[in-house]
Amino acid sequence: MQKFLRLAVWILLLQPWNLLAQMGDVTVVPGVKYEIGGIRITGSDNLDKQVITLISGLQVGQEITLPGTETTKAIENLWRQKLFDDIGIYVSEVKGSLVFLEIRLRELPKLSKYGIKGLSKTKRDNLRDELELSSGLIVTENLIVNTRNIARDFFVNDGYLNTKVEVRKKPDTTRSNSVILDIIVDRGERVKIKDINIIGNENLSDKKVRKAMDETVRSRIWNIFKSSKLIKEDFEEDKRLIIEKYNAEGFRDARIVRDSVYAVEDDRINIDLHVIEGPKYHFGDITWLGNSKYPDEVLTEVLKIKRGDVYDASFLNERLFVDPQGGDVSSLYLDNGYLFFNMIPVEVNVQNDTIDLEIRISEGRQATINKVTVVGNDRTNDHVILRELRTKPGELFRRSDIQRSLRELQQLGFFDPQQLNVEPSPNAETGTVDIRYIVAEQSTSQLELQGGWGAGRIVGTLGLNFNNFSARNIFKKGAWQPLPAGDGQTINLRAQSNGLFFQSYSASFTEPWLGGKKPNSLTVSVYHNIQNLTGLPSDDPNYRGLSITGATIGLGKRLRWPDDYFTLYQAIDFQRYRLTDYPLGGIQFDDGRVNNINYKVTLGRNSVDFPIYPRKGNLFNLSGEFTPPWSLLNGRDYSGLDASSRYELLEYYKIKMNSSWFTEIFPKTVIKAAGEFGYLGTYNDEVGLPPFERFFVGGDGLQNFVLDGREIVGLRGYPNNQIVPTTVSQIGGALYNKFTLELRYLITENPSAQIFTLAFLEAGNNYDTFQNYEPFNLKRSSGFGVRIFMPMFGLLGVDFGYGYDPLPGGTTPSGWNTHFIIGQQF
Repeated sequence: MQKFLRLAVWILLLQPWNLLAQMGDVTVVPGVKYEIGGIRITGSDNLDKQVITLISGLQVGQEITLPGTETTKAIENLWRQKLFDDIGIYVSEVKGSLVFLEIRLRELPKLSKYGIKGLSKTKRDNLRDELELSSGLIVTENLIVNTRNIARDFFVNDGYLNTKVEVRKKPDTTRSNSVILDIIVDRGERVKIKDINIIGNENLSDKKVRKAMDETVRSRIWNIFKSSKLIKEDFEEDKRLIIEKYNAEGFRDARIVRDSVYAVEDDRINIDLHVIEGPKYHFGDITWLGNSKYPDEVLTEVLKIKRGDVYDASFLNERLFVDPQGGDVSSLYLDNGYLFFNMIPVEVNVQNDTIDLEIRISEGRQATINKVTVVGNDRTNDHVILRELRTKPGELFRRSDIQRSLRELQQLGFFDPQQLNVEPSPNAETGTVDIRYIVAEQSTSQLELQGGWGAGRIVGTLGLNFNNFSARNIFKKGAWQPLPAGDGQTINLRAQSNGLFFQSYSASFTEPWLGGKKPNSLTVSVYHNIQNLTGLPSDDPNYRGLSITGATIGLGKRLRWPDDYFTLYQAIDFQRYRLTDYPLGGIQFDDGRVNNINYKVTLGRNSVDFPIYPRKGNLFNLSGEFTPPWSLLNGRDYSGLDASSRYELLEYYKIKMNSSWFTEIFPKTVIKAAGEFGYLGTYNDEVGLPPFERFFVGGDGLQNFVLDGREIVGLRGYPNNQIVPTTVSQIGGALYNKFTLELRYLITENPSAQIFTLAFLEAGNNYDTFQNYEPFNLKRSSGFGVRIFMPMFGLLGVDFGYGYDPLPGGTTPSGWNTHFIIGQQF
């Protein structure tokens, strides 16, 4: 307002009757042309005077009339900059036909600092991030209004609809032409939605309409996962979802004609939604036009819509173009190379409540792949990525191959899954397509620092997992940044110790593409474990302990049958146990050496979509571990042998099976169902089961303190390793089963820290022999937990489980137990 008043005053001052200039008694003659002899800028110390003159539009040598439009235009030009609080143009001197002008300015004040009152420190900091105010900004009325609106909207969007914001301006006496802003916020009470009234609905109930809304919900006790505050953007989206729900029910013409929000209490509002449903429509005749590759009958079968079905445009779109499972009509063509295929559904007749459709198809020619490239791989070598892709130059284009290629890149774990993308570039003239995969590297190596409790002592763990390693560049200068990387190999180094009493060391190396031409993996590992009961050196005559030294070499292969999600892994494993006055319990054997040579084979299938938080797919493993049947080969009579001779060469077989299924029931919400089974058997009853390789059930399932080759099976809600048959409590069970049902919810997909929560039901048990196996006599538990995945540290988490049944030999329920999860998933 001040700008326009000032401009009006100057228009009056420059009228013909005002012949005297504003400074001194300089006389100008109205209507006479004057030449500007000079321009002086005063009152502006922070702005470039030449720039101000340029903005005004006036220049030395220019002919002007005083008063006239030139000076009026100059004032308008300067006002538009919103930099000044006062602008005036004065005549300072007249020499004949020359006139000398002074542009006198008063700059708007600058912000020296600002404060926020009425909020906690956390809220103040959050509001500061939104305001983005900084010292030196020019304080205009627009800045003050924007600041007030941003502060108010910040809290309104958080449910404080009655927020009041006042911005006060006061001069800063310590700085020239500067002001301090005080932002005073009164949030009031958070306003929640008391009720949502649906008006005009006859076919869909109020409950069904409200259920279609995702974020805008009423304040009810059972809405524990959703806030009942009103957020404008969410409300608009929820109104769209209501119409989408109506459309899915056949009400194609449904619309919300108006809505109203009004207060019913100081902290409660109601929302009224007025809807017009319109008639309910059904599909009529559906005809196909332009199809030659597939007959009408095949396309109709894929479409899965018949005459009389409720008209649902979204379902029609899904069956034509975007079925998540790839069973739509579009996929039928795109998976057979028809990249230039086009399809348009057209409503050709609407009769009463029936809509006839004609689906017009342009098949085009089949496309072949010309070039396949990768961008964004700063660390991973091209060949590591290209060998995983199912799209090869010269082959027919298939959309399913692109989808599978993206899945394989996700499984590598080298790239951010949220930034994986693909860009096909089709060329209709040549019938070819170039495919470019876009990746973004993420941290792949992991550091494990862990403290645990075992055998009454604290056990420390240091683990290093180097993924995407490059062995061929070990001696290459400049490759150590910090490690040679890019060839997809894996090195694991791990050490555990609590001093002399327990030590465990292991190292492994995996080459996923042995030879570089086929996905055949090679894995080599070595390990050495020491359990010292006395804390004395091993050469001390009073030493008592157990040591296990082993090495494994294995080969893995991807299979094409039954499908290409299957893998086969085979390995030879050698272990040597050395016992020195080390009681195993249950058998008379505490001194001697035991050798274990076994063959391992695992048939696995992995079809999950994401490695960290799977939404769909299956994990399956069937494995066997077999030693040679020494007792059947050497002809010895084992019935009279002592334990030292009997177990000099271990013999047994072990069968295990586990499977997990993942199903996304709502966005980010997944159900996991899992089961597993393990059995340890013997070839010869005279030899019996070995005292090693037994199963211990209960707890977190971590291999933190592994002795005597035992296998740890987690069962939350119970202490670690405590579910063991009472008859063999010290050496473990020979058969176990376990079942798990989890409900998971993904909180954040941030690749630097993926977080999800879970609730679980779990049951399992451990048995000494197959004759005593009771598959439904299970130790039950339930609970909840949270997981966080950070690339540097892997998967971390904590679970709180309640065991409903007593431990073997006990009489009271196990109760609540806390389990810390490091580097694994249940």
